[in-house]
Amino acid sequence: MNIQSPALRGVLFFKPMQVSVILNPKSGMQGRNNNSELRIRKVLENQDGLTFQFLKTEYPGHASDLAMESASRGDDICFAAGGDGTMNEVARGLIGSKTSLGIIPLGSGNGLARHLKIPLKIEEAIIRQLKGTSKPMDHGEINSRKFFLAAGIGFEGVVTNRFSKKQLRGFISYLISASQEFFRWKNIVYQSTFEKEKVGGTAFSIAFANGSQYGNNAIISPGSEIDDGLLQFVRVLPFSLLAAPKLFFQLMGGSMDKSAYHLESAFTNLELTIEGKSEIEGHFDGEAVVFTLPLSVQVKPESLFIRIPAA
Repeated sequence: MNIQSPALRGVLFFKPMQVSVILNPKSGMQGRNNNSELRIRKVLENQDGLTFQFLKTEYPGHASDLAMESASRGDDICFAAGGDGTMNEVARGLIGSKTSLGIIPLGSGNGLARHLKIPLKIEEAIIRQLKGTSKPMDHGEINSRKFFLAAGIGFEGVVTNRFSKKQLRGFISYLISASQEFFRWKNIVYQSTFEKEKVGGTAFSIAFANGSQYGNNAIISPGSEIDDGLLQFVRVLPFSLLAAPKLFFQLMGGSMDKSAYHLESAFTNLELTIEGKSEIEGHFDGEAVVFTLPLSVQVKPESLFIRIPAA
């Protein structure tokens, strides 16, 4: 047998694509994911030249452990099947490895999937990523907590913390939480240092954006890119009740940067304090948290690989 033939060598040494799927059974809106496992398995079983493992999370942080095991096996892709919280855990476990993060969007917001234009239908999301390419992406760190899409404080931090305690998920439930908090909200006074510049003022909310949106196509930083080596320091200035409807439609319409209440600056390292506070409610990739002040925020360029769907 002549194994010197390039064509024959390709057959003999063909390596099938190796994939892991990490499913969070609790992700998404109530009742949505009852048959997700069956649908995911069916798609993967019908792909030629592919081997896969299907794993379920059992406790907070478990997805990171499973992702590290996927990376150590040398998997080509490790899919996070869940929402942005599941994505965050899986991505943390893949930092520094050659295994690419894939996303099967089963959450209520699916912010990173929407930013990357990954289809929200399970079957199409998987197939287009299997046929797609991998590229490096950045991540951010805020007081050592890693985020891949966005983190924030102020009004959005308070609402996220209230929303996290609700049983009912989804965009409407989030809007109800926001409406309840709006009339008792007190703006924050901040001081920040970044890129050798000192900036302070009063803000309704503050975001640190690696990608363009929070989720549900609420686009807080239209120009943000996950691979430019920068984060965006986004401040929403105090506004009146009369200005709220227009601001909301700009947020949902991708034109927030056109608003007079929007300030945005690119940075790589930032320090921030809040007047009169030693801690503050916030979020990272939609997960509620209470941050200790001051905040230290940095970008970590090209820290992991992300799967980009085929057109």
